[in-house]
Amino acid sequence: MAIQTGSYKVALTAATSTAVGGVLNVTNPTGVNLIITRILLNVTTKSTGAATLDVGVDDAGDTSNDTLLDGVDVGTAAGLFDNIENQGTNGKAAVLWPAGYHIVATASASVAGLVGYAYIEWTYI
Repeated sequence: MAIQTGSYKVALTAATSTAVGGVLNVTNPTGVNLIITRILLNVTTKSTGAATLDVGVDDAGDTSNDTLLDGVDVGTAAGLFDNIENQGTNGKAAVLWPAGYHIVATASASVAGLVGYAYIEWTYI
């Protein structure tokens, strides 16, 4: 049987602006449609300012989206956040990640000083 799942690890960027995808902007690496089953943000150092993150899927990586994580507080404390336990109002436990689409993480304010990684887990469709 072929492998039906996969995962990806990518560093978070300590963006000093609120540019779309400034913290994370990663294109589907497989070239085929996927179902994101989990995204974890392992924030080992909180940002120096008060900020939240919205994380979701966008077709071109140029529009903010919060369908995975909505308003995750990365300015109060370091921690492990995911779309199952910490999804917020608009986050979902699973979303489609079409081929060529992006996962974007956008900050509400500067996240200078932020250190951490995103772990993306998926199932092939």
